[in-house]
Formats: sequence, C-alpha cells, structure tokens
Amino acid sequence: MTDSDLDALLAVQSRRYRVAGDGLRRSWPEDDALDRDGLRALIHDIRYGVLATARTAVPTRRRLPSRSPRERSGSAASRGRRLVNLRETPWGSLVIFAGGRGEHRALTVEGPVAIHEGAAFAAVRERRDGEWAERHGQPLDWAAAMLELRPERVFSHGPRGA
Repeated sequence: MTDSDLDALLAVQSRRYRVAGDGLRRSWPEDDALDRDGLRALIHDIRYGVLATARTAVPTRRRLPSRSPRERSGSAASRGRRLVNLRETPWGSLVIFAGGRGEHRALTVEGPVAIHEGAAFAAVRERRDGEWAERHGQPLDWAAAMLELRPERVFSHGPRGA
C-alpha cells in the first residue's frame, strides 16, 4: 500500500464528507475519520471484510486498493449468487472493521463493480496470484472471477486521534 494509494482513498473520503447529510455525519463523524497511517494500519491488519451487493452481504477475502492508477479494490468470487447480483446491479459496498466498543476501526468503500471473467480474469489472476497466495495462504484456483470495486464513496472511523 503506497502513500499515493492511501491519498486517493482519503481524497474520495474528503469529497464525500463535503456532500454528506446530517445522518451520515452523526454516524461517521469526520473528526473520527482515519488518517493515512490509520487507514494503512487497518488495511494491513485486516484480511477479510464483507462485500455487500444488491441482495447479499458475504464475507470475502479482499485486496484494497490495487496499485493501479484508478485505485480499485479487488475481491475474488466463485460462481454463485454474488456474481448474479452484480451482473444485475453492478454496485457494491466493502466493509472492513476491527475492535470493540470505544476502540473500533472501520472502513466502508462503495462504488461500481467490474466483473473480470474468462481471459480478463486470467490476466488479473496472472498479475495477482503470487501476492494473493502470500497474503491468504492459497492461490486463486478456486475463483471464477475477479471483482474490482471502483471507490466513489469512502468513509472511515477510528478512535479520536487515530
């Protein structure tokens, strides 16, 4: 995770806070948003999150964000309901979180999701297989597609001063 990767997420978060409504500002106070170091620590520490689609919310192994210039989040998917849902409504929300009362950290990233299958999946898998196996302990041989979430909404939370 580079500083420019994190800066891109922080820039999206800053833009979204400028247009956020009162309800979101009360639930995710901007003063409690994670800074670059807090985001780096959360993303480094947590390997799993929940990817919510129009009809499902399932645990997922994830990669957030990729090092591409467009700062996409990546998640693999097996054949099943999640792919069907994303074909119908290509939008997702990735949530990662850690800790308990008073000490929790959270990140939510929402945006359109691109599904890479067939030759496109093979190309993505070739680039990411080694990194994925190192991070998760197994190759992507179980996956049927790679999902790329393009962040349009980013909100984070951590203990004050995190």
